[in-house]
Amino acid sequence: MTIEETIATILSPAKGMLVIDEHAEALVGGRGDREPAHRFTELVLSTPELAGHVSSVLLTRHTFDAVAGRLPADRLVGVRLDTRSDPATGFSDLVRTSASFVEWRAHVPPHEVSRGAVHIQAGILARGAAAAQSEGIVPVLTVAMPDLTQATIRLSQAVTSNALVALREELDQAGADASRLLLRVNMVVAGEADPEPHDPQQVAALTLLVLERCLPGTAGVLLLSGGQPLDRACANLRAISALAARRARPWPVTFSFCRPLVRDAAQAFSNGDTAEAARLVVESARRASESLEPARVSDDTVA
Repeated sequence: MTIEETIATILSPAKGMLVIDEHAEALVGGRGDREPAHRFTELVLSTPELAGHVSSVLLTRHTFDAVAGRLPADRLVGVRLDTRSDPATGFSDLVRTSASFVEWRAHVPPHEVSRGAVHIQAGILARGAAAAQSEGIVPVLTVAMPDLTQATIRLSQAVTSNALVALREELDQAGADASRLLLRVNMVVAGEADPEPHDPQQVAALTLLVLERCLPGTAGVLLLSGGQPLDRACANLRAISALAARRARPWPVTFSFCRPLVRDAAQAFSNGDTAEAARLVVESARRASESLEPARVSDDTVA
């Protein structure tokens, strides 16, 4: 596939990206022994019903390497790269082993972020994007809100905006083509300790405001769950998707979830019930994909 074809597949209507990363691996007991995580991943990738709701799957590098020879031919699979390595190297072997995209995530620990600074290493993300594009592979850049449980929704808005502006500037300097990459970014939500409740319409309005003002012109947006439970993540996703459609945004919006999609399935898998694990991951993905259908949202849902 070309970069454009891969992006179009990832952004297939009413489908999103399933992420099986370190959080998912830990849920199935993969901290010390990685074999359970590999078996869980193979189960998920071999579940045919998942294809109706999930366009692509993102894996950690060690899990991808472990299962690469057994990947179903019809699964679009990407790899999370180690941001401590040189962004300009390490792509050729992934192209040969059927990785369709690579994800860069280069965050600064919250305690190391000085006042007014951004929480991502935007230069690493930009150089990684340029290097991936030079190898003909799609870069997916992740900008996730730091784990700040005390954050207000306005702080989330400001921190996310600053990071996207910094990324936009670095992409230009690195010579990366923003129109040939995808952005994984958090919804603008408050931390768990914020006493002020925020409904999905407020989340949608602020998330779209940040994207409209600061997005680096990417081909599409993959929204993270940010650890939200499935019900809340889907409600916010539904509102954001509907508002983006009503405003006719030129960049598609979809999901790129991990824990909301695999939490229940991982528990069933850990209990030895693989059939139930497969059913649960499909059911969670179905609920997320249905949240992408603006037609399901009445005209008065989003102001």
